[in-house]
Amino acid sequence: MQKYAKIINKETNECEIGLGTDTAFYISLGMDEMDVEQAYDGRWYINGYAPQPPEPTYAEKRQAEYPSFGDQLDMIYWDQVNNTTLWRDKITEIKNKYPKN
Repeated sequence: MQKYAKIINKETNECEIGLGTDTAFYISLGMDEMDVEQAYDGRWYINGYAPQPPEPTYAEKRQAEYPSFGDQLDMIYWDQVNNTTLWRDKITEIKNKYPKN
């Protein structure tokens, strides 16, 4: 996307950008119209230089798939009532899918 920007880190090509429409103001700050992109962390870079987000850890992957605590408690309750192992099976499935490194 085209924005008025000024490179603030020449090694990483991180930019400071202007968000308004006052072209003369941004030019007075030494900004030029550039093709920029916003990275996952909210910082702006020249297009093609934005860093990629880090790979999630096994713990983050597990946490994203675990049922909510309320749902887990409900599963545990019904496992006790029905003499089943649905909760244990679900948690084991997730832990096996994303083992500790």
